[in-house]
Amino acid sequence: MRGKVISGKIGVPEAFVINKQAGIETKTFADGTFTIKAKPGDVLVVYNTKIMVREFMLNADSFKNMPYVISVNYKVTEIEEVVITKYGNINSVSLGIVPENQKRYTVAEKRLFEAGVGCGVPLSLHGLINQITGRVRMLKRAYETEKQEVVLESIREMYNEEDIQEQFSIPKEHVNGFMYYLVENAEMKIALKAKNKTYADFLMLGLSKEYLKLQE
Repeated sequence: MRGKVISGKIGVPEAFVINKQAGIETKTFADGTFTIKAKPGDVLVVYNTKIMVREFMLNADSFKNMPYVISVNYKVTEIEEVVITKYGNINSVSLGIVPENQKRYTVAEKRLFEAGVGCGVPLSLHGLINQITGRVRMLKRAYETEKQEVVLESIREMYNEEDIQEQFSIPKEHVNGFMYYLVENAEMKIALKAKNKTYADFLMLGLSKEYLKLQE
């Protein structure tokens, strides 16, 4: 199929497009266009370091008008806190702005609370209204996306591209697709969270073979 990744009305270059079912990937050109083998029922994943990861389920209508347009959003960098190092231990806790040992929330978690819904917190009236309008659903997707990006970052901290190519025989053009494939594996998430490289190496050996079979 032929497609185009856009943000607003502008094409997004250098974005990876992965067919999760087929295990294949491609990258968008300068104008955001791309081509990839796909069929109804497949799921396309679009991401790079500058945009929010998004998934799209293809159906019969997706192939009627080419190019198939995929809309994404660029990431917005938000500052979690400001720590002044020049003056010793002056920060939000020492100044009494934030209580000591208070739980720190990620940007996506904060947005869920602002919408009236927290992780495991009952719906308020405001939260119910937001849920009806679909805002909560959107924020929860953003929260799941944020968690995926955290796992991707953990993989990059433990392995560089050369490691993945040499140790696990993954072709250079499929390294990014393979890392996203790892994100979907529950055991891999556990190994990364525990920073257990021995266990992660063991899992990577099996998962790399599975991924290479998908390429075939």
